[in-house]
Amino acid sequence: MALGGGHGQARTLRALVHVAAHVTAIATVADDGGSSGRLRRDLGVLPPGDLRMAMSALSTRPDLEALLEYRFAAGELEGHSLGNLIMVALQDIEGGVVPGLDRLTSLLGLGHRVLPSTTANLDLAGTGPDGPIVGQAAIAGTVGVRDLRLVGEDPVVAPEAAEAIAAAELVVLGPGSVCTSIIPNLLVPGIAAALAGSDAPVVLVANLDEQRGEGEGRGLADHLELIRAAAPDVRIDHVILHEGPVPTSNRPTLVASRALGEGTQGIVRAAVADAAGGHDPAALAQVLRRLVSPDAG
Repeated sequence: MALGGGHGQARTLRALVHVAAHVTAIATVADDGGSSGRLRRDLGVLPPGDLRMAMSALSTRPDLEALLEYRFAAGELEGHSLGNLIMVALQDIEGGVVPGLDRLTSLLGLGHRVLPSTTANLDLAGTGPDGPIVGQAAIAGTVGVRDLRLVGEDPVVAPEAAEAIAAAELVVLGPGSVCTSIIPNLLVPGIAAALAGSDAPVVLVANLDEQRGEGEGRGLADHLELIRAAAPDVRIDHVILHEGPVPTSNRPTLVASRALGEGTQGIVRAAVADAAGGHDPAALAQVLRRLVSPDAG
């Protein structure tokens, strides 16, 4: 299973479908920008964007992925993706977020599952250089943000998400925005508790380079410190770190410049970047397969 959000989680999901017959994605629902933010404000629904991207990544049919990701270019729907609108409609028809997501996976014939970490209406908050800051979009653009927390409704874990973690044979965090895609899930107490109680290996797929805004000036050890601050009882068993230069990147490469702290067994270095400068799902699948079954080669 994969826990995170956004384009980074999508890369991991595209890898995991080649590793496991059934994959579960647990995505953050703290987004407040773009189409998701508008739907959240206008309709009072959970932001569907990260859930939609996970759904698209699990589809093996390019035509269905293109349909979900289709974005209107004009009129009142400008900026909205069709997948977001479908998810909101199914949430209403099926009487809840999880039933709506399950119905969509059934309609698409995916054989996998997409779940929110919580169904609570909440926001991500933190402390920036100039004081408190609220909102995922604002935090993403803030250098040096710290003290991340959730505000709003009580972030009760979605029961289906806790059950999926308990049943998982492998849990993959990232890649992606550590502060705004990975940590919002870990700040849900029930998610952190389920991970702490799981016997499955927990793997962090490190970013390829320093992300603008929240990631500037932060190395791999800093990312792990942020994760441990958010969920002290969650262990990271392995870290997958790209080996070699990052194609097309004009930002500093993410490196392990100092010790990673207690609980981390070690770094798996492998060439996992593709020519476009993102994580290559095929290469990532090979590394994840070896972690699950070391004898697989």
